[in-house]
Amino acid sequence: MFERLVSFSLKNRAAVLFLSGLVLVLGWSAFRAITIEAFPDPTDTQVTVITLFEGQPAEEVERQIGLSLERALNGTPGMTRLRNLSLFGLSQLTLTFADGVDGLWARQQVLERLRGAELPDGVTPSLGPSATPIGEVYRYTLKGAKGDPMLLRTLQDWVVRPMLLRVPGVADVVSYGGL
Repeated sequence: MFERLVSFSLKNRAAVLFLSGLVLVLGWSAFRAITIEAFPDPTDTQVTVITLFEGQPAEEVERQIGLSLERALNGTPGMTRLRNLSLFGLSQLTLTFADGVDGLWARQQVLERLRGAELPDGVTPSLGPSATPIGEVYRYTLKGAKGDPMLLRTLQDWVVRPMLLRVPGVADVVSYGGL
């Protein structure tokens, strides 16, 4: 079989060159038309609830915001997991839904249940951007400037934050720290 293929190729060089060129052109056009994701997203639907409670320590944020929101959101249809993260002045709840749950439907269910949360006056929870877990909250720390916290905070507020907000897909930049 292999000998016949080699024999045919040697006798019909023009046909081999034509077929090789045809395969090259078809391969190139297929390569140009294919959509390739650098990071495919096999994750479940998630909804993030972000609540600012400025100036409060993590313990107070957890006690007054996190637990109240957890009570209000428990039992949301289709929810498989609820994760609560409390930081200084910030509460972030991440609700993960079962496979196949529509993202907009999940966000609507969360919005309906948020009305029942008992929160302190002036505190309003909001939904994070409609994004996948790949686009979660990113935390970073500025170092340098000879350790001067005021200079670092000034750099954060006037240089880093405006530059990050110009990046497509960045919803918000929340700063904390400094003096």
